[in-house]
Amino acid sequence: MKKNNISENFDSNDYHFNLDSKLGIYLIHGFSSSTYEVKKLALHLSEKGYQVRADNLPGHGTTVEDCNSTKYQEWLNSVEKGIAEMYSKCDKVIVIGVSMGGVLSLHLGSLFPLDGIISASALFKFKNEFNVRFINRIFNKIKKTVPKKSTFNPDLVKAQNIQFYGYNHYPLCALNEMRKMIDKVKLTLKKISSPLLLIHSTIDQTAPFENLEIIKQELTISNLETLVVNETGHNIYDTDKNDKKVIFDKIDQFIERIFN
Repeated sequence: MKKNNISENFDSNDYHFNLDSKLGIYLIHGFSSSTYEVKKLALHLSEKGYQVRADNLPGHGTTVEDCNSTKYQEWLNSVEKGIAEMYSKCDKVIVIGVSMGGVLSLHLGSLFPLDGIISASALFKFKNEFNVRFINRIFNKIKKTVPKKSTFNPDLVKAQNIQFYGYNHYPLCALNEMRKMIDKVKLTLKKISSPLLLIHSTIDQTAPFENLEIIKQELTISNLETLVVNETGHNIYDTDKNDKKVIFDKIDQFIERIFN
């Protein structure tokens, strides 16, 4: 494993807690990240006695080269298998995702009548939309990675203390795969029928805040809740900001209503 491509916020471990519980939580991390991104929430929910599962997606928790060799269908297949395994052991399951994991949670909701979905910082429009949608289609064939830090304003990184998770470089071939995947998933959002909680930050520098409205416009459900936060950035579940309690309390309340 090439340490120079790994950030401080990295975890190669999968987490499975309370395997005898019949109430399940399936956690999905984001693009080029790892289970580190959802570990705080996983531990919090495990303390409530729920069966909690958080796995590294294909190409994640290993090397940036692995990520670049992964196709988006592998991510879809991985979470579809994961949720099937959860339902084989649990009476009720709620899927919780962040960033690309938020997109994958919505994908699962479009396929299955889940008991509930919590999707945070879901990404359908990029902060560098033109670069990702057009330039990177060619650029990823020439250059395979770029430092994550280089894609952000240095003053903003310092002012907001922006943290980078998983790999410290963006895998550009994998980024092109994610672009394909989110376009596919967006077309299916109207099929979601499960209770849904959307969480987004007004200062998200990776998935601009307008993504919240983009998702809502595609939905046809009435059992939709939203939570908007103003201090935590993109990594909603791994925060030490003042709105951490608001986020975790809202998640707890949503889960308790469904499981009770």
